[in-house]
Amino acid sequence: MRTITIHKGFNFEKTEFQDLDELIDYLNEKDLFISDEFDAELDRRYNELKSGKIKGINISEAKEKFSEKYNINL
Repeated sequence: MRTITIHKGFNFEKTEFQDLDELIDYLNEKDLFISDEFDAELDRRYNELKSGKIKGINISEAKEKFSEKYNINL
């Protein structure tokens, strides 16, 4: 079990999740504010993927790499 602490900005009704996917689904349902800079970065990366300039990886591969890097089981 991992604990994530957010000190500023968010008050969540739900604080316990079965797994990472459930947390991600929950966060996707929220209307979270992102900065203009972060929004621009997301647009830039999206456009790179769409243009074929860079190759994306599927979620299974991303989870595997993340798990190995941080020594956690997803």
